[in-house]
Amino acid sequence: MSLLTLEDVKKHFGAQEVLRGASLTIDPGQKIGIVGRNGGGKTTLFRMIAGEETPDWGSVRVRKKARLGVVPQRPKFAEGETAREYVATGLDELHRTIERYEKCAEEMGTAEGEELERLMSEHDRLGGRIDQLGGWDTERKVETVLGGIGLSETHWDREARLLSGGEKNRVALARELIGGHDLLLLDEPTNHLDLEGIEWLERYLKDLPTGVLIVSHDRRLLTNCIDRIVELERGRLVAYAGNYPKFLQLKAEKFESEQRAWEQQQELLRKEESFIKKHMGSQRTAEAKGRAKKLSHVERLEKPHHDVRRPRIKAPEAARGGERVLHTEHLFGGYEENVLLKDVDIRVGRGERIGIVGPNGAGKSTLMKIIANKLAPLSGEVVRGHGARVAYYDQDTSHLRDDHTPLEEVRRHYPEMTEQEIRNHLAQFLFRGNEVEKVITTLSGGERARLSLSLLVLTSPSWFALDEPTNHLDLASRTSLEEMLGEFQGAIVCISHDREFLDGICNKTIEVSAAGVEEFDGNYSAWRDFKLAERDAAQEAKAKKEAAQRKAAREREEAERRRGGGEKKAKGGSKKKGSGKGPRNPYMFEKLEKKIMELEQELETLNASMASEEVYTNPDRLRDTQYRIVEVEANLESSNEEWLNWETA
Repeated sequence: MSLLTLEDVKKHFGAQEVLRGASLTIDPGQKIGIVGRNGGGKTTLFRMIAGEETPDWGSVRVRKKARLGVVPQRPKFAEGETAREYVATGLDELHRTIERYEKCAEEMGTAEGEELERLMSEHDRLGGRIDQLGGWDTERKVETVLGGIGLSETHWDREARLLSGGEKNRVALARELIGGHDLLLLDEPTNHLDLEGIEWLERYLKDLPTGVLIVSHDRRLLTNCIDRIVELERGRLVAYAGNYPKFLQLKAEKFESEQRAWEQQQELLRKEESFIKKHMGSQRTAEAKGRAKKLSHVERLEKPHHDVRRPRIKAPEAARGGERVLHTEHLFGGYEENVLLKDVDIRVGRGERIGIVGPNGAGKSTLMKIIANKLAPLSGEVVRGHGARVAYYDQDTSHLRDDHTPLEEVRRHYPEMTEQEIRNHLAQFLFRGNEVEKVITTLSGGERARLSLSLLVLTSPSWFALDEPTNHLDLASRTSLEEMLGEFQGAIVCISHDREFLDGICNKTIEVSAAGVEEFDGNYSAWRDFKLAERDAAQEAKAKKEAAQRKAAREREEAERRRGGGEKKAKGGSKKKGSGKGPRNPYMFEKLEKKIMELEQELETLNASMASEEVYTNPDRLRDTQYRIVEVEANLESSNEEWLNWETA
């Protein structure tokens, strides 16, 4: 039975028709991505599914007893409640199920006959439900998700109310992720995650057995963990099997097929109508009337809609500068109580495309502001090249005056432009007609981002400093931005959590982390592959070192045992040669030594497998491997103790 069914849903806000006959069916376990233009109704659709809005027409049906998971936009925390405790409340049903499972097992000990059969059936059902909700180790599950979303371990036991806005949203996301819902509704879940957190979320959602309905502009996420794309266009939903690249292919094929069918029908109608007009009232009137009657029953095909609206962003002409845009010397940055950047030396050359990556809070934006001359360093120097002129994009668009209109804002910065020139320019960024006179405080995040970009390209910089330029942009606008940056001849330094954007634009990566600032030649994927290989090599080396240490310790202990046995034999000179008994039961002793060697080999293999992508990208397999390592280590410890205490003659 379907989890969710939307049938002919319509919704109006005043005169605006947001949904006009939207229909959708979601089956258990499906991973569905919803795409569409900003302001097209995606959030309204989510609110109706969650029961926060009601349709004007049509129906929204959720399967009886199905559990929906919705991340609150403004999560509320109890006084004194820690982040760990809040996330654990997502496991309330699991805790209740485990409690009933254990109670059921206790009752089975005294039950008989039909009562026993009933309890056994309930026990099996509850066991299956526990597995479905995520298993037995609830504490480990909470910690795994908190770590995965990038919340520092030092914050887990802090009062949740005192966390930053982004941290609160991540905690709210974590609670829903572990909740064991039948359908999880996620609206832009990557907004507050860093790149490592986004990749963890991808793997988690891919392995999640439950259904997921997700709105996202992250193309890599829609490619890696989604098996069906639903497009919301002109108030209707159209489903495409496959991930995002497959959706683009199928949509193009669908449009071409429908356009061809429409053109063929239009040609047929034109010919028939021409014949009818020509022969009506002639000797062939009867034939013309027959054709007219037949034509009246033909179902007219609607002309296929192909929404080509997107910003037309023309790259500004790059100012001519020197070979070096800038370099830093022993740069320290941050705040007096929180120094984020220490002794940083980087270089930006003419025409370079650099992506800055790293965990949230590591200092990426601080570094960007310092090199863009928006923030003074604590010490050190930024040496700028000849003719270097920067155009800076700030992700919070705080430079826009909220009491202005887009028209007034452009005029404020460029008073020499005529009103018509400003209107023409803003039209390229989809501000048309009366939209140029809307007050900026009423604009959506995407509209503010487009207005900021419209101001950015009116400059003539030698380089761009872009802090999260794709935030709030829909997929069409992101494509336009990427095309503009591809044409720009100057240098680009950007911070972004959009991996597709970083791979397409950048040829160099700067990593900002607690360990410092490092430069890498290559785009994001090349840098990521390098870091994974580096981590794998480090883990493998650590596993080999630990195995060698254990082996050396065992050999030392064996040598000491043999030396002690020799001393005993020397003291017992009155005994006849060969009277020493040696180890009790030599066969069992040899078997014990063989067992120890096998356990050591298995432990080395398990530790090495932890660095394997097949293991660390699969939460269930990773957990099983970790459990097995604990078991083998305990077994090895007891076996070594038995070996050391083996009696000798």
